[in-house]
Amino acid sequence: MDEAIEGQIKDQFYETLKLAIISCELPPGEELSEGYLAARYGVGKASVRHALSRLGQDGWVSSRPRSGHVVAPMTMEDVVDIFAMRELVEPESAARAAGKISEAKLKRLNKACANPYRVSDGAAKRRFLLANRDFHVVIAEASGSQRLAQSVTKLHDESLRILYLTASEKELSNDWSRGHGPMIEAIVGGDGKAAYKTTLDGIRRSQDRVMAALASAPELITGRRTLRVPARLAAARS
Repeated sequence: MDEAIEGQIKDQFYETLKLAIISCELPPGEELSEGYLAARYGVGKASVRHALSRLGQDGWVSSRPRSGHVVAPMTMEDVVDIFAMRELVEPESAARAAGKISEAKLKRLNKACANPYRVSDGAAKRRFLLANRDFHVVIAEASGSQRLAQSVTKLHDESLRILYLTASEKELSNDWSRGHGPMIEAIVGGDGKAAYKTTLDGIRRSQDRVMAALASAPELITGRRTLRVPARLAAARS
């Protein structure tokens, strides 16, 4: 096989496996072996080894001596940390993108986020959550900072796995599509401060929904570290 084609196949399988982890097709904590993955996805073991090596470097899997690999578990501490990082970088990327994206493009992306889905329909939920990620990533890419865009993309992939675990509790499309409206208005209008604030508000609303879902169904999380609740949430509960 041509080396370029072989490399392409390996890269495609890496993306396939990463999406399977993000969408919890391969859930947190699941043990993986080269033979199992090769048989499940119909690929050669060389492609599996390549994908597992890259996924290990990216933090999606970890290796276990003499027992293969395991999908990275998720803890409450991870959830809080991911949202805290989003609060640091995502509003800044939206502020920098203000005035740099057309209203038509943002509304087209937002329309995909408004497609309703049944919580029992895994494929529809996947399309909805990926559309939501794409909406935010496109904004970050318009910021003019490659580092910001890369950071937002990685954080949204990590956040997406959390949302896959918790979005089964409620159909979210109506809430989220409406929530993007103020962001779109601020970004199209070139108002960086408003873009920053509306993005931050959206992240916090998303975190509140996730934390409420996890409070009612703690078994969704595979780890059991002590939860450090953000100060604003602790104040709201007191």
